[in-house]
Amino acid sequence: MLGSSAVAATLPGLIAQWGLSSAQAGWLSGAYFLGYAVTVPVLVSLTDRIDARLVFAFGCAVGIFANAGFALFAHGFVSATLLWSLAGISMAGAYMPGLRVIIDRLHPALRLRAVPYYTASFSVGVSVSFFVAGLVAQMAGWRAAFAVAGGGCVLALACLVLATLRTPPPSARSGSGAFDLRAVVRNVTALRYILAYGGHCWELFALRAWLVALLLFVWTKTMSGNAASALTYWSSIIALAGVPASIAGAEVALRFGRRPLILSVALGSVAIGLTLAAFGSRSFLVAAFGLLFYTVAILGDSGAITAGLVEATPPEAQGSTLALHSLVGFAGGALGPIAVGIALSFAGGLASGTGWFVALAVMAAGSGLAAFAVRSIAKA
Repeated sequence: MLGSSAVAATLPGLIAQWGLSSAQAGWLSGAYFLGYAVTVPVLVSLTDRIDARLVFAFGCAVGIFANAGFALFAHGFVSATLLWSLAGISMAGAYMPGLRVIIDRLHPALRLRAVPYYTASFSVGVSVSFFVAGLVAQMAGWRAAFAVAGGGCVLALACLVLATLRTPPPSARSGSGAFDLRAVVRNVTALRYILAYGGHCWELFALRAWLVALLLFVWTKTMSGNAASALTYWSSIIALAGVPASIAGAEVALRFGRRPLILSVALGSVAIGLTLAAFGSRSFLVAAFGLLFYTVAILGDSGAITAGLVEATPPEAQGSTLALHSLVGFAGGALGPIAVGIALSFAGGLASGTGWFVALAVMAAGSGLAAFAVRSIAKA
């Protein structure tokens, strides 16, 4: 996760150095999620057949290569986009397979309680990535930030070995190890959670990809002086705000039901996003705190969505179901940043208030889709 926000944290500098358009910047940000989406059906489905630790280790190895390659060989839009898509493949081998490593080794009664904490750790990683990448880029340049991110993958691999050293491998798998779409499609409740996750990721990753650029726009418009430190600290705080939100949302869902929690949080997220679009550019503090509350709203249903999917899926189909869950989610995560970049290009560009109004409206559409998807899940 240490490299997950490296492009977002350094995006304004990359745009300036390489002369990227808003649409190209969106494609660069989205390449990570496209790489994820293309490979996740294969990598996560394999966990139905082999020990998920092996898939996780593969993801770490690809991450080392991708981040080191970005640090050494990224010299423009094409090379950077290709290398950043490899980083997405790394995440495909680590995120959901990492969840499988955990749920394979926990008592069934503990699995649903553990899922929100695992998904919340994603936001911790994003926050740390914003902070470390921004700080290292200020001190030693953006290439150093990606080199450090490669070291994070080495650390993750070491943690995997230490955490599971004395844990016996799970019992023999009953799945084929192939992505079985038919088994997933028959589970209508799971499909609704998957569609909700797609909308959730559209909004969340679009916001994360463009967060620093949006803060820079508001700073330039309303403040004076060097913005670098303020952008690093605020982007890290905003990303970290989602951690307690995800855990708290999942706990509330256990008591009062997932459907009402997801519906209320998703609709609240749309409202906050549109309010931020209308008033966020008037003050840097208004924008910063507005984005903080927006992140809390977006992530308030994250753990509940994934926990609902796990509960609705039989063990023999979990690999394929989690694979489609990740595919749809991170396809949304890929398309969201790209759509925002295109919206910015057509509505006036990075320096346009109208452009950012349209961009935030495009982001908020993701939670609208999530609310639509779960509206008919009964007593979930």
